[in-house]
This record gives sequence, C-alpha cells and structure tokens, in this order.
Amino acid sequence: MICKFQAKTSLHGTEDVQKVIESLNNVFQYDNIIIDETEILVTGTQKGLENLKESLAKRKVRETARKILLKEIHKNKIHFRLSKQAAFAGIPVILDRELSALGEIEVTVVTDDIIKFIDWIAPSQVEE
Repeated sequence: MICKFQAKTSLHGTEDVQKVIESLNNVFQYDNIIIDETEILVTGTQKGLENLKESLAKRKVRETARKILLKEIHKNKIHFRLSKQAAFAGIPVILDRELSALGEIEVTVVTDDIIKFIDWIAPSQVEE
C-alpha cells in the first residue's frame, strides 16, 4: 500500500512554536517540516503514522476512530483533525468536529487503497 500524509496546524500569536512542534513530534514521525509565520506543515509516509496507530490501539478507541475516518473519505484521501492540546500531552485524539479553541492539527492521508489504510490504522474490533 502506498501512503503519504501531511499534517498542518496554524500558529497563533500566543503559542510557543517549540511546543507546537513538540505536539507534532508526539504524533508523527515525519520526513519534512516547514515552519512559517502562520503555520507548521509536516509530511511523511505510512511509517510516520505508527505512533497514531499504536495510540489508538493502546487506548482502545480504534472503533471510534474508524467510524470518523470512514466518514471522511474523499476518493483516495482522508481528511481528519487531531486535538493540538491532546497531541502536546502525547495522547492523539481524532476529532469528530472542530472543538479546540487553540485549533487543530489537520491531517490528510493520500493512499492507493483507502479501505486497506483504515483497516491498518484502525482495524474493526466488531466480530462479524
């Protein structure tokens, strides 16, 4: 499966840039980072999403994450948001809608097999 992601978050004037970078480091193993005055963007491959996958499994929230991800499919892409504050604490939380006052981390995953990707990151735990 070919899979690439990008994650970006806005920088607010009151935020410490290093803390925002730490939030991204807690969730992603990225290949590239671009920092400008208004946002930070990181990019990577499937390997860079291992921390997110492991966190979903460890916290036993894969079914909830799966439902959100299935709603966010757009052809060969999935768009979802993570709480920036939770990421800073090392606990990535996939948001069902915009909730955070400090904004979110917006993630886009592009893959050649969207269902296979969802099965990988958040396998169904429901017995058929």
